[in-house]
Amino acid sequence: MLYRWKEITQELASQYLRFIELFGRKPTHLDSHHHVHMFPQIFPIVARFAAEQGIALRADRQIAFDLPVNLRTTQGFSSAFYGEEISESLFLQVLDDAGHRGDRSLEVMCHPAFIDNTIRQSAYCFPRLTELDVLTSASLKGAIAQRGYRLGSYRDV
Repeated sequence: MLYRWKEITQELASQYLRFIELFGRKPTHLDSHHHVHMFPQIFPIVARFAAEQGIALRADRQIAFDLPVNLRTTQGFSSAFYGEEISESLFLQVLDDAGHRGDRSLEVMCHPAFIDNTIRQSAYCFPRLTELDVLTSASLKGAIAQRGYRLGSYRDV
């Protein structure tokens, strides 16, 4: 695959500036659809840009890269809470695994949603309802608190 590095850098800067123009503030973090920013050829560009702008970056640490010292990101990232086997126990296993690694912050990728005509077109449609039920359950909230975690955002890292 051929990449145009200058074009990627320009597009990143353009989207960043457009966000600020529309919302009147910096984004909380940088991310990309289907994690294309994690491609080894692209990641250094995006990581450097995020560090220069002083904003956080979603970084999947399951893929090993050298992170800039001044890059803000969570200590952990998990994409395991996905698929047909969504449950409270799976979510808690993700937290327990992060705890065993010593992660003090963790992003758990999830896609909860109510079903509408747009979501209905997604290949990952109905599991979103299960995710919504699991993530909003009182018992899960209690179990998360017992483990010492609290809900946060990229503003907290």
